[in-house]
Amino acid sequence: MSEFLDHLRQRVLLCDGAMGSRVQAMHLDIERDYAGQENCTEILTRTRPDIVRAIHVGYLQAGADMVQTNTFGGSPITLGEFGLTDAAFELNKRSGEIAREAIEQFKDGRKRFVLGGIGPGTKLPTLGHVDYQTLEDALAIQSAGLVAGGVDAILIETCQDPLQIKAAVNGAKRAMLQASRKLPIIVQVTVETTATLLVGADIAAAATIIHALDVDAIGLNCATGPQEMAEHVQWLGENWTGPISIQPNAGLPQLVDGKTHYPLTPDEMAKWLERFVREDGVNIIGGCCGTEIRHIQALDAMLRRLGEPRPAPVPRKSVWVPSIASLYGQVPMRQENAYLSIGERCNANGSKAFRDRQAAG
Repeated sequence: MSEFLDHLRQRVLLCDGAMGSRVQAMHLDIERDYAGQENCTEILTRTRPDIVRAIHVGYLQAGADMVQTNTFGGSPITLGEFGLTDAAFELNKRSGEIAREAIEQFKDGRKRFVLGGIGPGTKLPTLGHVDYQTLEDALAIQSAGLVAGGVDAILIETCQDPLQIKAAVNGAKRAMLQASRKLPIIVQVTVETTATLLVGADIAAAATIIHALDVDAIGLNCATGPQEMAEHVQWLGENWTGPISIQPNAGLPQLVDGKTHYPLTPDEMAKWLERFVREDGVNIIGGCCGTEIRHIQALDAMLRRLGEPRPAPVPRKSVWVPSIASLYGQVPMRQENAYLSIGERCNANGSKAFRDRQAAG
């Protein structure tokens, strides 16, 4: 068993908050900081590792037990949009190392972890943007860089397409096999306000597909705040038997004075995620878009109040029913054992008495 999974079984763990929205708020120089690659956050791993490291350190100081690498758009396909296809392995490896360097600044004896983040990219196979094998090969390269960078687990996040999930999981497993390392895999899907993933799968269909891929944990992140996630979190708590990870946005985004604003306060987020921990048995909590250091501080304080330094996970009575799924929905493979009465003698062809009674009205 990995040390990460061992800790996860013993206590609820706190992940970090947003990377991308924090970087965007810094108003960095396109030429000096982004090397001319506007909106390519991953290039900061090369040009401004100090900024990336400082963001990690800020979340760790706020109480996070783990940080995610600066690799949301780190696949060769996505980086190719900036002319950086060949830099994918290097940027992912270095991102893992920078996150590890941030953790090593803390000498208090507390165990902290690095999650190697893999985002959904900009091309989805179900929509015909990219063929499956090309995507799996690209994500194997990204995963290889993360594994070489020393991450403790692979986090496949903001998933919108079951085929993209399959490509990412299989790509990660290929990279681990090549490196002779076995790391935990967490898959987090993004459920829109329509109650489905972008391509139409509901949470039950997505979970059924992910279950067949043999991963270590499932979860939700992005798109909405915790309130909109609540029914999907409850479904996972009642059905998924492994660890669950929940990282919502700080509410639904609003446009205020021409800028994106996330309205959920740290205390409001802490109340929602406390509910998920106490009622739904969630194992990992954290934040996505719009969450800042103050949100992570509030989540850390909430967890410490439940159990110092971290509460044990609340046991769940969940039962996974073997199922199959289409792209859109789940079909549980339940066998109905109730008594079924068949009136075979109530047949005009097989019973003269019944035929006579039927004719008589």
